[in-house]
Amino acid sequence: MSQPKPADFAYLYVQFNAPITALDCGKKCAPYNEYGVPFCCDTGHAIPTAYQAELAYLQSNTDLWHPWEADDPVETEELRADTPEGQTLIECQGHRYCQRNFRSITCRAFPFFPYVTRQGEFLGLSYYWQYEDRCWVINHLEVVTPIYVQEFVSAYDWIFENVPGELENFRYHAGVMRRVFGRQKRGIPLLHRDGGVFMVTPKDGSLTPIDSADLPKFGPYEIAAQMPFPDEV
Repeated sequence: MSQPKPADFAYLYVQFNAPITALDCGKKCAPYNEYGVPFCCDTGHAIPTAYQAELAYLQSNTDLWHPWEADDPVETEELRADTPEGQTLIECQGHRYCQRNFRSITCRAFPFFPYVTRQGEFLGLSYYWQYEDRCWVINHLEVVTPIYVQEFVSAYDWIFENVPGELENFRYHAGVMRRVFGRQKRGIPLLHRDGGVFMVTPKDGSLTPIDSADLPKFGPYEIAAQMPFPDEV
């Protein structure tokens, strides 16, 4: 297995370019964040990473991105220590200057990550549960388009084949989610790679088909759902 090259990301970006939803989901969550910034574009909430070859590709084609640093050097070093090997914490110039063709893989994927079973099988998409109270998409999985799911799966199939260690990184992360949700006696929502939405039982990995519109909502979205016209919020 060889390491990816910067040019590989030109190909990957073209293949993984579908929007998550048919609308601008950033406009849905931004009113709940300070200064109207979508949570996924605010490094106070989520700091993206880039593969080293990916950052090289970005920096040779745009001035949008630069390595991220906190005001506190200790915080910077702590977060860098938690960053997977071969990746770099990055920051863009801000959501108003977004260049969609040069969004990082983590920007395109957020709020989702590839869900990998204990046995190492990539089943589909689940989400970073730490953002349940902030991310509008997490609270409206029914709006995620099938083409987005297909492109996400194809992109991570490529990444798992070409980036050493990434499958194991996400297998570990899914294991953490299983422990967290198991303690909370919750099922794990999964957008299956073959289509459909399922609930994963953390203990044994069994899959139960569900209607994503029936999933619970969190934070301000739970309050909005109880209003007479929730779609307007």
